[in-house]
Amino acid sequence: MYDTIPVAEIMIEDVVTAPPDATATEAATLMRDERVSSVIVARDGDPVGIVTEGDFATELCERGDLGRLELSAVMSRPLTTVAPTASIVDAAELLRSSEIEHLPVVADGDGRGSLAGILTTTELTYYVPHLAHEAGRREAEHPKRRTRTDTLYERDDWDFEYRGADESTVSVGDTARFSKTLSADDVEAFADVTGDTNRLHLDAAYAAETRFGERIVHGVLANGLISAALARLPGLTIYLSQESGFRAPLPIDERATAVCEVVEDLGRAKYRIETTVFDGDETPVLEGDAVVLVDDLPPTAARERDATVTQ
Repeated sequence: MYDTIPVAEIMIEDVVTAPPDATATEAATLMRDERVSSVIVARDGDPVGIVTEGDFATELCERGDLGRLELSAVMSRPLTTVAPTASIVDAAELLRSSEIEHLPVVADGDGRGSLAGILTTTELTYYVPHLAHEAGRREAEHPKRRTRTDTLYERDDWDFEYRGADESTVSVGDTARFSKTLSADDVEAFADVTGDTNRLHLDAAYAAETRFGERIVHGVLANGLISAALARLPGLTIYLSQESGFRAPLPIDERATAVCEVVEDLGRAKYRIETTVFDGDETPVLEGDAVVLVDDLPPTAARERDATVTQ
C-alpha cells in the first residue's frame, strides 16, 4: 500500500541550508534557531553534503577548533539522496541500508539535481513504523517441530510451522509461520463483525475504480494472521502490543503467510517479535513488531501437552 506513496507527499520542503564555507558554529546556530537536526550543505542550490547533530558530536570528540572550521571540512559526503517520485518504502530501505537518518530529496535522486526537500526517519515512521526498529531478519537454524498449543481447533487448509530449540519454551531465534487463504467470505464476515464496511473491501465495481483496481483484504484482518501465529508459540501467549506498517495491498482469495521471529528477550517472560505478512508471491504486505507475554499453560492444558509429548 505504501509503495504507492511518493516521497514528495511527505518530505519537508522548507530545508535549512548553508554554503560550504559557512562555519560549524554558524551551522550549529542554525540547527538551534530552526529546531532541526541537520543542515544541508549546498552550493548554488545543489546539495553537496550534510551536517547532522551526530556529525557534530563525533567531530567534537576529535577536534578542539570545531567552531571555526568550514562545513566543507566536517560535512558527510558523498551525499545519499532520493528522488521526489521514489516511493516511501524505497526511501525507508535506502535509509536502512545506508544507516542514515536524513535523506535529501533532489530532482534526479543521485545528488546532482536541485534540492527539493528532505526526508527523515521521523516523517517515515508515521507511515512505516517498523523503520524505528532495526533488528535484522535471521533465518532460524533449529529443526522443525510440531508444538502442543493452546488453540481449540485447527483446519485442514491452515498451515503452521514452528522452529525452536525446545518445544516447551520460547527463545530468541525461534520462528512461527501461519498460512491461510483470506477469502471473500472471510472479508465479508470481518466487515460485518467490526463494522468496517469500506466499499474498497466489499464492492468490486467500486474497488475497480480505485488505485488498487480490485477488492483488497482489510489491513487489520491481514494483521490477524500474526496473532494466529503467535497463538501457536509454546505456552499461553498474551498480546501486549503490535506496531505495523502496511507495505502493499493483499488481494482477496490470496494465500497469506504470517512469519513471527523472536528477536529479543525483554525479561519476565516478555519477548519482542519481528512480524511480517507475505502474499502468495512472498511479497511483504505488512511488517512490524509485537511484544508478547508468554505465561505457563493452565494446569489442564499443560497435562494434555505432557501426555501428547510422552505418547
